[in-house]
Amino acid sequence: MIGNLITSRLPDNNRYERIWLLAKTDFKLRYSASMLGMIWAFVYPLMRILIYYIVFSFVFSKEIPNYGFYIFSGIIIWMYFQEATKKGMNVIKSKRYLLENIRFNKLDVFISSIITSSIGFLVSLTVLILMMLIMQMSFTWRLIYYPIFFFNLVILSLGVSLILSTINVYLKDVSQLWDLVLLLMFWINPIFFAKQKIFNMFPALLYLNPLAGIIINSRDVLMYGKEPDWFLVGYNYVYALVVLAFGIWFFRKFFHKAIEKL
Repeated sequence: MIGNLITSRLPDNNRYERIWLLAKTDFKLRYSASMLGMIWAFVYPLMRILIYYIVFSFVFSKEIPNYGFYIFSGIIIWMYFQEATKKGMNVIKSKRYLLENIRFNKLDVFISSIITSSIGFLVSLTVLILMMLIMQMSFTWRLIYYPIFFFNLVILSLGVSLILSTINVYLKDVSQLWDLVLLLMFWINPIFFAKQKIFNMFPALLYLNPLAGIIINSRDVLMYGKEPDWFLVGYNYVYALVVLAFGIWFFRKFFHKAIEKL
């Protein structure tokens, strides 16, 4: 409703309206073939967080309070990065008909893809916050910092998507290689473990791994009401902006050759 209200007030053929319509269409198509339709967007993260909370809070771990929420707060960030980059990887192939035949900023197709994944993330985050409220967990005013980390994640995902999508035209095995990278990232991020267990042993991973700082800071303000590590915030933004700048340059340099190769 909010999205439709915004787009109804934008002029025809507006760039932002076009990006939103592409993202909204992709999001709806994800659930169009199921009986429950868009309800799955809420049911899936709700069931997932309930499973994590019950299994991990009562069965596996007593070291970390609210361990189910601890896991889910980290895994939604990793899942967003996974979905956004894997979806972005196929943009040139899946949206070739748009990129070849319509005159508009080619980056808009990637931005709409990122927005599609962002909608799902915001639904999962909303479910997480509601469940934390139900379990009588408290929040502090530092929760307002959360969008800073999410925007950092968006920038990083967009940059990686531009690079992967271009390479994907030339290197057919990039999808399998990226799956291995994502698997590695899953286990070197503080999703299931306390950050001390990983980064005390391998401190360089905190800076080499682009998701680590985002997960740590977002979890600190969401679950613990702590002040974020601003040095880490600055470092992660520089990291993401460098990746985005390289991604834009790489895409623009090789885009036309990639289209011809398809």
